[in-house]
Amino acid sequence: MTGRQSSWHEDRCTYCGLCFHLCPVLEMPLVEAQEEIRRLCRSGGGSVVLEKCNSCMSCNLFCPEGANPYNLVLERWNELYLKRGAPPLYRFVCPTEEPNIWQLINLFLSPEERRWVDAWMDYTPGENDTILLIGNYTHLFPFIIGGSSLLKHFKPVDPIDQWEGGAYLYQGGYLDVVQRIARRTRDDFTRWNVRDIVILTDAVHYLLTEVHPREMGVSHEARCISFHRWAAEKIETGELALPAAPLGISVAVHDNCYSKVLGGAYWDDPRCILEKCGCNVVEMKHNRADSLCCGFGAGASWVRNMSIPFDIIREGVKKFREAEETGAGAMVSYCSGCIYLLWATRELMGSSIDVYHSVEILRMAMGEKIPYPQAHIERAWDVIAIITYQLLCSLFQRNFFISSITYDTERSTFIPRGRGLLGLIRRALGIPLVRRVYAGIFRTLMPFITTR
Repeated sequence: MTGRQSSWHEDRCTYCGLCFHLCPVLEMPLVEAQEEIRRLCRSGGGSVVLEKCNSCMSCNLFCPEGANPYNLVLERWNELYLKRGAPPLYRFVCPTEEPNIWQLINLFLSPEERRWVDAWMDYTPGENDTILLIGNYTHLFPFIIGGSSLLKHFKPVDPIDQWEGGAYLYQGGYLDVVQRIARRTRDDFTRWNVRDIVILTDAVHYLLTEVHPREMGVSHEARCISFHRWAAEKIETGELALPAAPLGISVAVHDNCYSKVLGGAYWDDPRCILEKCGCNVVEMKHNRADSLCCGFGAGASWVRNMSIPFDIIREGVKKFREAEETGAGAMVSYCSGCIYLLWATRELMGSSIDVYHSVEILRMAMGEKIPYPQAHIERAWDVIAIITYQLLCSLFQRNFFISSITYDTERSTFIPRGRGLLGLIRRALGIPLVRRVYAGIFRTLMPFITTR
């Protein structure tokens, strides 16, 4: 597809190897790292990075020449996708494939959650609206923001087939598909004819403001605003009133992978909000530039389809260990895409540290009641059941190519049907003893199945 331009600058690369040497995941010896970047530049064949990269994006910050080595990784992954397709389990995060997580989560949403989601999906924006893009992953736990007075400031919209602007596909190197999604998103924005779009997830904000115009050749006329920038400004001006009594929670901040783009432009606003809410922010060993991934990125460099869930959870465990070592009472993520995997990891690995979305902290500081922690615990087991079901389905499926980016509303892959096995799995996981046994089996198998 024409018009796409890579942000990898081979002409700037000196093969110094610092990108992979300083990587918090790879931590390659310097000489090995130098050989690896040369190998990756030549063809990518036999590359350790392509099998071990967590797509955390730190390497771009470590490159002293601004060559953007992570974007080289994306190009090589894109080449692999065009040759071999996506792994069967990846249907899980494709709203046009079947089964997918948005289709299956419908089986477990409460009536109130359904009303919220239906309203967000059905709303057609008008010219004078300020839109809040809810995003694909907030859709999985709408209770995070549903019913909040925060929504009085916006018209919330939840267009699933915008695929978070292509953010999670971009992270895995599905670049040709991302360009198609960028064009679809531009058409949506043009049809809406709105001036301001507030975006709940920073990854989507970055895709719309940087990746789409610079790499995909697709620009958007609407003004895109990060939710956390919006909230920080509203708190500062007093438009978002916070009670005088601080929350008094000690929190460790999880910096997601996309927070590292633009030199870390997304790091400060969430911390500012947390401090204004009366939280004591403590930092994990790896934070900001070398922050560890929630685990999702481990699926981008898939080696075996079966190992993907185990690779993801294994990487997530590292994040929990660091959060627990701080002595903080809670870990806070400002990325909706991280939350569902962090909670799945928490339940499977038995961590006791609280996990909040930054929006939940803000709501608590505003005096709102949130359904914590039970709603998260149950939704985590919903997700674990869906992943288990999808993994079983994938055993009988082949690699595939993403052919459609818009789901068919007449024969929608968003509508669940005939999922008796999933229902059986979820009912079993509703029993505390079964949960403990399942988690124990998962932890026992992980060292043998993971590729990490």
